[in-house]
Amino acid sequence: MSKVGFFKSPKNITELFTFDLTTFFFEEDYIEVSGDEKEGVFMIEYEKILPQIELGLFTKVVFRVFNDKKNIIGSNHINVRFPAEAGNIKLPTIKKLIYKLAEIYGGDDENRAEWTENDESDYNKGYLDRQWTLGEGKNIYSVRLTMNSKDGLVLNILFFNHLLGLINK
Repeated sequence: MSKVGFFKSPKNITELFTFDLTTFFFEEDYIEVSGDEKEGVFMIEYEKILPQIELGLFTKVVFRVFNDKKNIIGSNHINVRFPAEAGNIKLPTIKKLIYKLAEIYGGDDENRAEWTENDESDYNKGYLDRQWTLGEGKNIYSVRLTMNSKDGLVLNILFFNHLLGLINK
């Protein structure tokens, strides 16, 4: 039996995870961890411990849901955040993730695909920032990998609901 087609290349970031990110909309085992209201916008964060370490880095997922009181049609903006625990942060794993993201999306917003000397220097200083702005029209979304002294390493999918619209989920 041929292995051609058995291991397909991912087409978007959701395919990198073994955990189904769409369960947020159907499962009730997410825990509300915070809520805030500013200037007529409610923001609520829901968290779930993942059943396994994802991408060799992430043990939990946090969904941040925004609800604008002035938006009567109910299209809420949703961000997804994967914070890495300090013990899971390993440079080869970060490089592999950036390689996978570049394989899916091409160069980031600064047209960088590969790990660069500047990335290496920034990483050694405790800093990293790579972002891919994607989609089209009203379905713009963003994938961002950051690291800093305050938040540690975090993978964000901004406007996750737009990504789902593009991939028809």
